[in-house]
Amino acid sequence: MHTFAISQKKSPNSRNRTGFINKQKYESKINNFRLVESRLLQFLLSFTFYFKSKTKDGTSNAASYLKGLMVSRRRNCQVMAEELQNTSQQCLHHFITIGKWCYSKLMDRITLDFWHLLQQSGLEDDTCLIIDESGNPKKGRLSAGVKRQYCGQIGKTENRQVGVFGALCGGSLVNLVQARLSLGSESTKIDLAKEIIDHVVLFLKIKVKWVCFDAFYGRDANLLCNLIRIGLPFVADVPDSHKVWLEAFQMRVPVSVPGKRGRKSVYARPNRESISIRKYMSGLKKKDWTWMKVRHQSKGKKLFAWFHCREIYIFNPLTEKRQLLQLLIRKDIDGTIKYSLCYKPGASMKELAYMQCKRFFIEKSFREGKKELGLNEYQTRSAQSWHKHMAMIMLGQLFMNTQKLLCYHEKVWVTTQDIILLIRSVLKLTLRSIRNIIDYILAKQPPDYRKLKKLLFIRI
Repeated sequence: MHTFAISQKKSPNSRNRTGFINKQKYESKINNFRLVESRLLQFLLSFTFYFKSKTKDGTSNAASYLKGLMVSRRRNCQVMAEELQNTSQQCLHHFITIGKWCYSKLMDRITLDFWHLLQQSGLEDDTCLIIDESGNPKKGRLSAGVKRQYCGQIGKTENRQVGVFGALCGGSLVNLVQARLSLGSESTKIDLAKEIIDHVVLFLKIKVKWVCFDAFYGRDANLLCNLIRIGLPFVADVPDSHKVWLEAFQMRVPVSVPGKRGRKSVYARPNRESISIRKYMSGLKKKDWTWMKVRHQSKGKKLFAWFHCREIYIFNPLTEKRQLLQLLIRKDIDGTIKYSLCYKPGASMKELAYMQCKRFFIEKSFREGKKELGLNEYQTRSAQSWHKHMAMIMLGQLFMNTQKLLCYHEKVWVTTQDIILLIRSVLKLTLRSIRNIIDYILAKQPPDYRKLKKLLFIRI
Protein backbone atom coordinates (compact mmCIF):
# COMPACT_ATOMS: atom_id res chain seq x y z
CA MET A 1 0.00 0.00 0.00
CA HIS A 2 1.23 3.49 -0.82
CA THR A 3 1.79 5.83 2.07
CA PHE A 4 0.82 9.45 2.53
CA ALA A 5 3.50 11.74 3.85
CA ILE A 6 4.13 15.38 4.53
CA SER A 7 7.78 16.43 4.64
CA GLN A 8 8.81 12.75 4.71
CA LYS A 9 6.78 12.15 7.90
CA LYS A 10 3.91 9.71 8.08
CA SER A 11 0.63 11.13 9.32
CA PRO A 12 -1.07 9.29 12.20
CA ASN A 13 -4.24 9.07 10.08
CA SER A 14 -2.46 7.81 6.98
CA ARG A 15 -4.24 4.49 6.54
CA ASN A 16 -5.87 4.09 3.10
CA ARG A 17 -4.16 7.28 1.83
CA THR A 18 -2.54 7.16 -1.56
CA GLY A 19 0.21 8.96 -3.37
CA PHE A 20 2.95 11.11 -1.93
CA ILE A 21 1.95 14.74 -1.28
CA ASN A 22 4.75 17.09 -0.35
CA LYS A 23 4.34 19.98 2.05
CA GLN A 24 3.88 22.59 -0.69
CA LYS A 25 1.01 20.69 -2.34
CA TYR A 26 -0.57 19.98 1.03
CA GLU A 27 -0.51 23.66 1.99
CA SER A 28 -2.01 24.61 -1.38
CA LYS A 29 -4.89 22.19 -0.76
CA ILE A 30 -5.50 23.76 2.64
CA ASN A 31 -5.56 27.22 1.08
CA ASN A 32 -8.00 26.04 -1.60
CA PHE A 33 -10.34 24.48 0.95
CA ARG A 34 -10.25 27.61 3.10
CA LEU A 35 -11.79 29.52 0.19
CA VAL A 36 -14.98 27.45 0.32
CA GLU A 37 -16.97 30.23 2.05
CA SER A 38 -15.83 32.88 -0.44
CA ARG A 39 -16.72 30.49 -3.28
CA LEU A 40 -20.21 30.18 -1.79
CA LEU A 41 -20.65 33.96 -1.83
CA GLN A 42 -19.24 34.16 -5.35
CA PHE A 43 -21.61 31.39 -6.40
CA LEU A 44 -24.58 33.39 -5.09
CA LEU A 45 -23.57 36.49 -7.06
CA SER A 46 -24.75 34.83 -10.28
CA PHE A 47 -28.22 34.41 -8.71
CA THR A 48 -28.57 37.99 -7.40
CA PHE A 49 -31.12 38.84 -10.09
CA TYR A 50 -33.62 36.32 -8.71
CA PHE A 51 -33.69 37.85 -5.21
CA LYS A 52 -34.13 41.47 -6.25
CA SER A 53 -37.34 43.43 -6.47
CA LYS A 54 -38.03 47.04 -7.42
CA THR A 55 -37.53 48.27 -3.86
CA LYS A 56 -35.35 45.68 -2.10
CA ASP A 57 -32.34 43.42 -2.65
CA GLY A 58 -32.71 40.13 -0.78
CA THR A 59 -29.34 38.65 -1.79
CA SER A 60 -27.84 39.04 1.69
CA ASN A 61 -30.83 37.28 3.26
CA ALA A 62 -30.54 34.54 0.60
CA ALA A 63 -26.86 34.08 1.48
CA SER A 64 -27.68 33.89 5.20
CA TYR A 65 -30.54 31.46 4.66
CA LEU A 66 -28.47 29.19 2.39
CA LYS A 67 -25.52 29.28 4.78
CA GLY A 68 -27.86 28.51 7.68
CA LEU A 69 -29.23 25.45 5.85
CA MET A 70 -25.70 24.12 5.56
CA VAL A 71 -24.22 24.77 8.99
CA SER A 72 -27.03 25.09 11.56
CA ARG A 73 -27.91 22.22 13.87
CA ARG A 74 -31.61 22.95 13.20
CA ARG A 75 -32.88 24.65 10.06
CA ASN A 76 -35.42 27.11 11.35
CA CYS A 77 -35.15 30.88 11.26
CA GLN A 78 -34.52 31.27 15.00
CA VAL A 79 -31.65 28.78 15.28
CA MET A 80 -30.06 29.88 12.00
CA ALA A 81 -30.07 33.51 13.13
CA GLU A 82 -28.55 32.58 16.51
CA GLU A 83 -25.70 30.56 14.99
CA LEU A 84 -24.85 32.89 12.12
CA GLN A 85 -25.12 36.11 14.21
CA ASN A 86 -25.01 38.33 11.11
CA THR A 87 -28.76 38.31 10.51
CA SER A 88 -32.01 38.23 12.46
CA GLN A 89 -34.88 35.80 12.74
CA GLN A 90 -37.25 38.43 11.34
CA CYS A 91 -35.14 38.94 8.20
CA LEU A 92 -34.94 35.19 7.48
CA HIS A 93 -38.64 34.68 8.16
CA HIS A 94 -39.57 37.59 5.89
CA PHE A 95 -37.29 36.22 3.16
CA ILE A 96 -38.87 32.75 3.09
CA THR A 97 -42.51 33.82 3.56
CA ILE A 98 -43.44 37.14 1.97
CA GLY A 99 -40.18 38.07 0.25
CA LYS A 100 -40.78 39.36 -3.30
CA TRP A 101 -38.82 36.77 -5.28
CA CYS A 102 -39.98 34.06 -7.68
CA TYR A 103 -39.13 30.50 -6.72
CA SER A 104 -40.18 29.04 -10.10
CA LYS A 105 -37.68 31.16 -12.04
CA LEU A 106 -34.96 30.16 -9.58
CA MET A 107 -35.81 26.46 -10.04
CA ASP A 108 -35.63 26.87 -13.82
CA ARG A 109 -32.21 28.52 -13.56
CA ILE A 110 -30.97 25.70 -11.30
CA THR A 111 -32.27 23.14 -13.81
CA LEU A 112 -30.43 24.78 -16.70
CA ASP A 113 -27.22 25.33 -14.70
CA PHE A 114 -27.05 21.73 -13.54
CA TRP A 115 -27.74 20.51 -17.08
CA HIS A 116 -24.83 22.61 -18.35
CA LEU A 117 -22.70 21.22 -15.52
CA LEU A 118 -23.43 17.68 -16.70
CA GLN A 119 -22.65 18.66 -20.29
CA GLN A 120 -19.28 20.12 -19.31
CA SER A 121 -18.47 16.95 -17.37
CA GLY A 122 -19.16 14.66 -20.33
CA LEU A 123 -22.28 13.16 -18.74
CA GLU A 124 -24.76 14.38 -21.35
CA ASP A 125 -25.39 10.86 -22.68
CA ASP A 126 -26.21 9.61 -19.16
CA THR A 127 -28.63 12.36 -18.12
CA CYS A 128 -32.01 11.16 -16.89
CA LEU A 129 -34.98 12.75 -15.13
CA ILE A 130 -36.17 10.97 -11.99
CA ILE A 131 -39.63 11.59 -10.53
CA ASP A 132 -40.44 10.75 -6.93
CA GLU A 133 -42.34 12.13 -3.97
CA SER A 134 -41.26 13.02 -0.47
CA GLY A 135 -43.53 13.73 2.45
CA ASN A 136 -43.19 14.96 5.99
CA PRO A 137 -45.55 14.47 8.93
CA LYS A 138 -47.25 17.68 10.04
CA LYS A 139 -49.24 18.45 13.16
CA GLY A 140 -52.54 20.29 12.72
CA ARG A 141 -54.36 21.13 9.52
CA LEU A 142 -53.30 24.73 8.86
CA SER A 143 -50.33 23.96 6.59
CA ALA A 144 -51.00 23.93 2.85
CA GLY A 145 -51.73 20.50 1.39
CA VAL A 146 -51.86 18.64 4.72
CA LYS A 147 -54.18 15.64 4.85
CA ARG A 148 -54.30 12.19 6.39
CA GLN A 149 -52.38 9.68 4.29
CA TYR A 150 -49.83 6.94 4.71
CA CYS A 151 -46.41 8.25 5.74
CA GLY A 152 -43.50 5.89 5.13
CA GLN A 153 -41.26 7.96 7.41
CA ILE A 154 -43.26 6.93 10.50
CA GLY A 155 -44.91 3.81 9.07
CA LYS A 156 -48.58 4.72 9.60
CA THR A 157 -51.39 6.93 8.37
CA GLU A 158 -50.97 10.44 9.73
CA ASN A 159 -51.25 14.10 8.79
CA ARG A 160 -48.73 14.51 6.00
CA GLN A 161 -47.53 17.13 3.54
CA VAL A 162 -46.38 15.64 0.24
CA GLY A 163 -44.36 17.16 -2.58
CA VAL A 164 -43.57 15.71 -6.01
CA PHE A 165 -39.95 16.25 -7.02
CA GLY A 166 -37.97 16.00 -10.22
CA ALA A 167 -34.21 15.37 -10.15
CA LEU A 168 -31.64 15.42 -12.93
CA CYS A 169 -28.97 12.74 -12.67
CA GLY A 170 -25.80 12.06 -14.64
CA GLY A 171 -23.22 9.56 -13.43
CA SER A 172 -23.24 9.84 -9.66
CA LEU A 173 -24.15 13.55 -9.70
CA VAL A 174 -27.78 14.25 -8.83
CA ASN A 175 -29.65 17.48 -8.11
CA LEU A 176 -33.27 18.17 -7.24
CA VAL A 177 -34.42 20.70 -9.85
CA GLN A 178 -38.22 20.92 -9.70
CA ALA A 179 -40.83 20.54 -6.96
CA ARG A 180 -44.60 20.80 -6.74
CA LEU A 181 -46.58 20.68 -3.50
CA SER A 182 -49.58 18.35 -3.66
CA LEU A 183 -52.63 20.35 -2.65
CA GLY A 184 -55.07 17.49 -3.22
CA SER A 185 -58.12 19.34 -4.49
CA GLU A 186 -56.46 21.07 -7.44
CA SER A 187 -54.45 18.27 -9.08
CA THR A 188 -53.27 14.74 -8.34
CA LYS A 189 -49.68 13.71 -7.77
CA ILE A 190 -49.65 12.06 -11.20
CA ASP A 191 -50.77 15.36 -12.76
CA LEU A 192 -47.89 17.10 -10.94
CA ALA A 193 -45.42 14.49 -12.21
CA LYS A 194 -46.63 15.04 -15.78
CA GLU A 195 -46.36 18.81 -15.27
CA ILE A 196 -42.72 18.48 -14.12
CA ILE A 197 -41.79 16.23 -17.06
CA ASP A 198 -43.43 18.52 -19.62
CA HIS A 199 -41.83 21.59 -18.04
CA VAL A 200 -38.30 20.14 -18.03
CA VAL A 201 -38.41 18.38 -21.41
CA LEU A 202 -40.73 20.53 -23.52
CA PHE A 203 -40.47 24.02 -21.99
CA LEU A 204 -36.84 24.12 -20.78
CA LYS A 205 -35.68 21.84 -23.64
CA ILE A 206 -33.47 19.70 -21.41
CA LYS A 207 -32.33 16.71 -23.47
CA VAL A 208 -32.87 13.92 -20.98
CA LYS A 209 -32.25 10.41 -22.28
CA TRP A 210 -34.97 8.75 -20.23
CA VAL A 211 -37.37 9.21 -17.30
CA CYS A 212 -37.80 6.83 -14.38
CA PHE A 213 -40.26 6.72 -11.48
CA ASP A 214 -41.68 4.34 -8.90
CA ALA A 215 -44.73 2.09 -8.94
CA PHE A 216 -47.19 4.79 -7.86
CA TYR A 217 -46.63 6.62 -11.14
CA GLY A 218 -45.73 3.59 -13.27
CA ARG A 219 -49.16 2.01 -12.89
CA ASP A 220 -50.82 4.97 -14.64
CA ALA A 221 -51.15 4.06 -18.32
CA ASN A 222 -52.04 7.63 -19.35
CA LEU A 223 -48.73 8.94 -18.01
CA LEU A 224 -46.72 6.19 -19.74
CA CYS A 225 -48.48 6.58 -23.07
CA ASN A 226 -48.06 10.36 -22.95
CA LEU A 227 -44.28 9.81 -22.74
CA ILE A 228 -44.50 7.42 -25.68
CA ARG A 229 -46.42 10.07 -27.62
CA ILE A 230 -43.59 12.59 -27.24
CA GLY A 231 -40.95 9.91 -27.91
CA LEU A 232 -39.34 9.94 -24.46
CA PRO A 233 -37.94 6.59 -23.20
CA PHE A 234 -38.82 5.58 -19.65
CA VAL A 235 -38.40 2.91 -16.99
CA ALA A 236 -41.48 2.75 -14.78
CA ASP A 237 -41.68 0.49 -11.74
CA VAL A 238 -45.02 -1.27 -11.34
CA PRO A 239 -46.60 -3.40 -8.57
CA ASP A 240 -46.64 -7.20 -8.97
CA SER A 241 -50.45 -7.10 -9.27
CA HIS A 242 -50.19 -5.05 -12.48
CA LYS A 243 -51.75 -6.84 -15.45
CA VAL A 244 -50.16 -7.16 -18.89
CA TRP A 245 -50.70 -9.12 -22.08
CA LEU A 246 -48.06 -11.66 -23.13
CA GLU A 247 -49.31 -11.85 -26.72
CA ALA A 248 -50.57 -9.29 -29.21
CA PHE A 249 -54.32 -8.68 -28.93
CA GLN A 250 -56.97 -7.02 -31.04
CA MET A 251 -59.70 -4.68 -29.85
CA ARG A 252 -63.02 -6.33 -30.63
CA VAL A 253 -66.61 -5.87 -29.55
CA PRO A 254 -67.58 -9.12 -27.78
CA VAL A 255 -70.09 -11.22 -29.69
CA SER A 256 -73.37 -11.57 -27.81
CA VAL A 257 -74.20 -15.13 -26.79
CA PRO A 258 -77.77 -16.26 -27.60
CA GLY A 259 -79.80 -16.72 -24.46
CA LYS A 260 -77.39 -14.74 -22.24
CA ARG A 261 -79.09 -12.14 -20.14
CA GLY A 262 -78.00 -8.49 -19.92
CA ARG A 263 -77.18 -5.72 -22.32
CA LYS A 264 -75.22 -6.28 -25.48
CA SER A 265 -71.57 -5.11 -25.46
CA VAL A 266 -70.94 -1.96 -27.52
CA TYR A 267 -67.35 -1.16 -26.52
CA ALA A 268 -64.29 -2.90 -27.93
CA ARG A 269 -62.23 -5.01 -25.56
CA PRO A 270 -58.98 -7.01 -25.88
CA ASN A 271 -59.72 -10.41 -27.38
CA ARG A 272 -57.09 -12.09 -25.16
CA GLU A 273 -56.86 -12.46 -21.41
CA SER A 274 -54.35 -10.42 -19.41
CA ILE A 275 -52.16 -11.87 -16.68
CA SER A 276 -50.72 -10.36 -13.50
CA ILE A 277 -46.95 -9.98 -13.33
CA ARG A 278 -46.93 -12.00 -10.10
CA LYS A 279 -48.58 -14.96 -11.81
CA TYR A 280 -46.26 -14.69 -14.80
CA MET A 281 -43.17 -14.64 -12.61
CA SER A 282 -44.28 -17.74 -10.69
CA GLY A 283 -43.93 -19.74 -13.92
CA LEU A 284 -40.35 -18.65 -14.64
CA LYS A 285 -37.55 -21.19 -14.37
CA LYS A 286 -33.92 -20.76 -13.42
CA LYS A 287 -32.79 -20.77 -17.06
CA ASP A 288 -35.01 -17.71 -17.73
CA TRP A 289 -32.84 -15.51 -15.47
CA THR A 290 -29.54 -13.80 -16.31
CA TRP A 291 -26.89 -12.95 -13.71
CA MET A 292 -25.63 -9.50 -14.61
CA LYS A 293 -23.62 -6.58 -13.28
CA VAL A 294 -25.82 -3.54 -12.79
CA ARG A 295 -23.30 -0.76 -12.10
CA HIS A 296 -20.44 0.33 -9.90
CA GLN A 297 -21.44 1.22 -6.36
CA SER A 298 -20.33 4.33 -4.50
CA LYS A 299 -17.43 2.52 -2.80
CA GLY A 300 -16.11 1.02 -6.04
CA LYS A 301 -17.72 -2.40 -5.60
CA LYS A 302 -19.84 -3.94 -8.33
CA LEU A 303 -23.58 -4.43 -7.94
CA PHE A 304 -24.96 -7.71 -9.34
CA ALA A 305 -28.51 -9.04 -9.64
CA TRP A 306 -30.67 -11.55 -11.52
CA PHE A 307 -32.65 -10.17 -14.47
CA HIS A 308 -35.43 -11.35 -16.74
CA CYS A 309 -36.73 -9.40 -19.72
CA ARG A 310 -39.40 -10.02 -22.35
CA GLU A 311 -41.79 -8.12 -24.60
CA ILE A 312 -45.32 -7.54 -23.34
CA TYR A 313 -48.32 -5.43 -24.29
CA ILE A 314 -50.47 -2.92 -22.43
CA PHE A 315 -53.61 -1.06 -23.43
CA ASN A 316 -52.89 2.45 -24.69
CA PRO A 317 -55.79 4.70 -23.55
CA LEU A 318 -54.70 7.51 -25.91
CA THR A 319 -54.91 5.43 -29.11
CA GLU A 320 -57.25 2.73 -27.72
CA LYS A 321 -54.91 0.12 -29.19
CA ARG A 322 -52.24 -2.21 -27.85
CA GLN A 323 -48.82 -0.82 -26.97
CA LEU A 324 -45.61 -2.86 -27.08
CA LEU A 325 -43.31 -2.47 -24.05
CA GLN A 326 -40.65 -4.52 -22.31
CA LEU A 327 -41.10 -6.08 -18.89
CA LEU A 328 -37.93 -6.10 -16.79
CA ILE A 329 -37.81 -8.10 -13.55
CA ARG A 330 -34.87 -7.67 -11.18
CA LYS A 331 -34.15 -9.99 -8.27
CA ASP A 332 -31.47 -8.83 -5.82
CA ILE A 333 -29.33 -11.06 -3.64
CA ASP A 334 -31.31 -10.07 -0.53
CA GLY A 335 -34.55 -11.27 -2.15
CA THR A 336 -35.88 -7.85 -3.16
CA ILE A 337 -37.78 -8.00 -6.46
CA LYS A 338 -38.55 -5.05 -8.74
CA TYR A 339 -40.85 -5.01 -11.75
CA SER A 340 -40.52 -2.35 -14.44
CA LEU A 341 -42.22 -1.47 -17.70
CA CYS A 342 -39.63 -0.10 -20.11
CA TYR A 343 -39.87 1.82 -23.35
CA LYS A 344 -36.70 2.24 -25.36
CA PRO A 345 -36.85 0.66 -28.82
CA GLY A 346 -33.75 -1.38 -29.63
CA ALA A 347 -32.32 -1.30 -26.09
CA SER A 348 -30.65 -4.43 -24.71
CA MET A 349 -31.48 -5.95 -21.33
CA LYS A 350 -28.17 -4.60 -20.01
CA GLU A 351 -29.12 -1.04 -20.96
CA LEU A 352 -32.57 -1.38 -19.41
CA ALA A 353 -31.04 -2.78 -16.21
CA TYR A 354 -28.74 0.23 -15.96
CA MET A 355 -31.61 2.64 -16.61
CA GLN A 356 -33.67 0.95 -13.89
CA CYS A 357 -30.94 1.25 -11.24
CA LYS A 358 -30.74 5.04 -11.68
CA ARG A 359 -33.80 5.63 -9.50
CA PHE A 360 -31.55 5.01 -6.48
CA PHE A 361 -30.00 8.44 -6.89
CA ILE A 362 -33.10 10.50 -6.11
CA GLU A 363 -33.37 8.57 -2.85
CA LYS A 364 -29.74 9.51 -2.22
CA SER A 365 -30.61 13.13 -3.00
CA PHE A 366 -33.53 13.07 -0.52
CA ARG A 367 -31.34 11.47 2.13
CA GLU A 368 -28.58 14.06 1.78
CA GLY A 369 -31.11 16.88 1.51
CA LYS A 370 -32.80 15.90 4.77
CA LYS A 371 -29.64 15.09 6.69
CA GLU A 372 -27.30 17.84 5.50
CA LEU A 373 -29.54 20.68 4.23
CA GLY A 374 -32.78 20.45 6.22
CA LEU A 375 -35.13 19.54 3.39
CA ASN A 376 -37.71 18.33 5.92
CA GLU A 377 -37.05 20.92 8.67
CA TYR A 378 -38.97 23.85 7.24
CA GLN A 379 -41.40 25.71 9.49
CA THR A 380 -43.80 27.27 7.02
CA ARG A 381 -47.53 26.97 6.34
CA SER A 382 -48.19 28.48 2.92
CA ALA A 383 -47.56 26.69 -0.37
CA GLN A 384 -45.43 29.62 -1.57
CA SER A 385 -43.11 29.36 1.45
CA TRP A 386 -42.80 25.60 0.95
CA HIS A 387 -41.73 26.10 -2.66
CA LYS A 388 -39.25 28.81 -1.67
CA HIS A 389 -37.64 26.55 0.92
CA MET A 390 -37.32 23.74 -1.63
CA ALA A 391 -35.80 26.16 -4.17
CA MET A 392 -33.12 27.10 -1.62
CA ILE A 393 -32.43 23.40 -0.96
CA MET A 394 -31.93 22.88 -4.70
CA LEU A 395 -29.60 25.89 -4.81
CA GLY A 396 -27.58 24.38 -1.96
CA GLN A 397 -27.33 21.05 -3.80
CA LEU A 398 -26.17 22.85 -6.95
CA PHE A 399 -23.38 24.51 -4.97
CA MET A 400 -22.38 21.13 -3.52
CA ASN A 401 -22.18 19.62 -7.00
CA THR A 402 -20.04 22.46 -8.32
CA GLN A 403 -17.61 21.96 -5.41
CA LYS A 404 -17.53 18.20 -5.95
CA LEU A 405 -16.55 18.72 -9.59
CA LEU A 406 -13.99 21.37 -8.66
CA CYS A 407 -12.34 18.96 -6.21
CA TYR A 408 -12.62 16.12 -8.72
CA HIS A 409 -10.52 18.09 -11.22
CA GLU A 410 -7.94 18.44 -8.44
CA LYS A 411 -8.09 14.64 -8.03
CA VAL A 412 -9.81 14.79 -4.65
CA TRP A 413 -13.17 13.14 -3.97
CA VAL A 414 -15.43 14.92 -1.47
CA THR A 415 -18.96 14.30 -0.26
CA THR A 416 -21.69 16.75 0.75
CA GLN A 417 -20.84 16.14 4.40
CA ASP A 418 -17.16 16.95 3.75
CA ILE A 419 -18.04 20.32 2.20
CA ILE A 420 -20.33 21.20 5.10
CA LEU A 421 -17.61 20.26 7.60
CA LEU A 422 -15.22 22.60 5.79
CA ILE A 423 -17.71 25.49 5.86
CA ARG A 424 -18.41 24.93 9.56
CA SER A 425 -14.67 24.92 10.26
CA VAL A 426 -14.08 28.14 8.30
CA LEU A 427 -16.97 29.79 10.19
CA LYS A 428 -15.54 28.44 13.48
CA LEU A 429 -18.75 26.57 14.29
CA THR A 430 -16.89 23.36 15.09
CA LEU A 431 -13.86 22.53 17.23
CA ARG A 432 -12.26 20.56 14.41
CA SER A 433 -9.53 22.47 12.58
CA ILE A 434 -9.51 22.69 8.82
CA ARG A 435 -6.26 20.68 8.77
CA ASN A 436 -7.93 17.90 10.70
CA ILE A 437 -10.86 17.83 8.25
CA ILE A 438 -8.56 17.84 5.22
CA ASP A 439 -6.59 14.94 6.75
CA TYR A 440 -9.90 13.11 7.17
CA ILE A 441 -10.86 13.77 3.51
CA LEU A 442 -7.49 12.70 2.13
CA ALA A 443 -7.46 9.57 4.30
CA LYS A 444 -10.50 8.10 2.54
CA GLN A 445 -9.47 8.76 -1.06
CA PRO A 446 -9.62 5.82 -3.53
CA PRO A 447 -6.33 4.08 -4.33
CA ASP A 448 -5.90 5.63 -7.78
CA TYR A 449 -7.40 8.18 -10.15
CA ARG A 450 -9.09 5.52 -12.28
CA LYS A 451 -11.29 4.54 -9.35
CA LEU A 452 -11.93 8.21 -8.69
CA LYS A 453 -13.32 8.48 -12.23
CA LYS A 454 -15.59 5.48 -11.59
CA LEU A 455 -17.10 7.28 -8.62
CA LEU A 456 -18.22 10.11 -10.92
CA PHE A 457 -18.81 8.33 -14.22
CA ILE A 458 -20.81 5.39 -12.92
CA ARG A 459 -21.46 2.94 -15.75
CA ILE A 460 -22.24 -0.72 -16.28
